[in-house]
Amino acid sequence: MVAWTRRGFIAASTAGAGLLAAPQVRAQTDFMEPVRIRMGFAPYISAGPYYIAQAKGYFKKLNIEIEPSSHVDGSLSMPALAAGELDITGATLSAGLFNLMSKGTGLRLFFERGREAPGWGSNSIMVSNAMWEKGFRSVDGYKLAKGAKIGISSRGSVAHYLHGVGLERAGLKFDDADWNWGMSPQVSLPLMQQNRIDILNMPLPGAYAAQSRGIGKIATWSDEIAPNFVLACSVASEKFLREKHSAAVRFSMAIMQGNVEFMDAARNGTPEILKIMAEGTGLTPEVIDSTRQRWTFMSPDGLPNMPSILGQQRYWHEKTDLLARMVPENQIFDDRAVREARKRMDDKNPFI
Repeated sequence: MVAWTRRGFIAASTAGAGLLAAPQVRAQTDFMEPVRIRMGFAPYISAGPYYIAQAKGYFKKLNIEIEPSSHVDGSLSMPALAAGELDITGATLSAGLFNLMSKGTGLRLFFERGREAPGWGSNSIMVSNAMWEKGFRSVDGYKLAKGAKIGISSRGSVAHYLHGVGLERAGLKFDDADWNWGMSPQVSLPLMQQNRIDILNMPLPGAYAAQSRGIGKIATWSDEIAPNFVLACSVASEKFLREKHSAAVRFSMAIMQGNVEFMDAARNGTPEILKIMAEGTGLTPEVIDSTRQRWTFMSPDGLPNMPSILGQQRYWHEKTDLLARMVPENQIFDDRAVREARKRMDDKNPFI
């Protein structure tokens, strides 16, 4: 197993910012009314809390039937959500997500689905062997990125944000680097091995595999570039959150329990949880175990680090041309379901 130094989690402020007035909730006579939820997800380690809740029957216990839909990237499920073909989906924060929300599609974030807390960042910054020899061996290595070739899949993505913040921290501008867009890992990794790509973002477990094959070196991590930045959230329509409030609450309760068990497994390597996640992702339990000290941090209560969410939106609006209009703060996150779910879990946890 790869050894990493554990650093304590520093909780980010969630003080009220953005958690303002939301549309009224329609009264429901039966909290436990059976419901089917069409849910989109990306089949990665970060989906662990969902895999746990599904495998251990937590949704079923609360009269929820999940109809899952797997997407290679959470952003690919957003058009289906906006069209009403999905009820809930997980989505990484991106310029595209904020753009969709700003166009009046009636979508709201309602549950934080992972943040890169200190010591828990799951997105590596890999550098070529040549760049490593030049001294790019920490977040400060971005000072060497002037003229460097960055391999990246798409604009407005998590990788775009991380590299942009890394360059800023080093006192460089966006255009100081040579951005090579549209590069999947299948393209960028062979080029990195030839020292033709200098820097790229590689999530787990691919980062460990690439490093073990000598393709490049892990120089730094997402949590060191942007500590506590929110990676993803659950998203639903205002209509669903209003008319199916009890379903959103029960969904949140099941994921909260999944979050607790996910983080316990991250610390202790719980064999049952490693097996569940291996079955969900198609990876082996051994690979899952080798990455667990770098899993994305899951907040037990699902409440968001709003300063990070708002900061990412400002970045896309002010630093790029990818977000023409920002979403008003009081229309980003609807916290009613997670707050009621937390209260119900505190009063009586139905899973223990």
